[in-house]
Amino acid sequence: MRAGIKPEIVIAAAADIADSKGWDQVTLGNVAGQLGIKTPSLYNHVEGLTDLRQKLAVYAVRLLRELLNDAAIGQSGKQSLIEVGNSYVEFVRIHPGLYEAINRVAAPKPPEFDQAAEQILALFIRLMQPFGLPADEAVHAVRGLRSMVHGFASLESIGGFQMPEDLQESLSKAITYYVEGLSKHVN
Repeated sequence: MRAGIKPEIVIAAAADIADSKGWDQVTLGNVAGQLGIKTPSLYNHVEGLTDLRQKLAVYAVRLLRELLNDAAIGQSGKQSLIEVGNSYVEFVRIHPGLYEAINRVAAPKPPEFDQAAEQILALFIRLMQPFGLPADEAVHAVRGLRSMVHGFASLESIGGFQMPEDLQESLSKAITYYVEGLSKHVN
């Protein structure tokens, strides 16, 4: 094994491959090749491809959680949801492979993955509190917002927006319209 190879370096190599070449290219052979080692050496750090991809998904969901938390700092109400929604889409723009890792993690999901995902949900629920939604309604509202930003990011990634209007402005306005609709529903 080449000196200096640590588990976090293996995951960083897998993340680079995912974002630059695509999720399907995250293979033991490709990661080993990027690290300049033989594939069997990876077994010092992962149990196989499923384990590698699960560890990558944990890394990805934790990174997304940190970015969304950072976006929410100092924000409140409608603006907090706009900032977090924008950050969500920006994460997908910068890390398309890591985003796919989050959405394609194999079951059973690692407990660390579930914990970080629950923290993201808790952030969204907390950001919905100023709108006075009952807990079960807040869950529906969060699902709606996530669906909207996921859909926006997905359409953008395949070139689905051809009109000349600014995409960032479209995203912010879509979130604004959604949040204003929530406000009207509650009041």
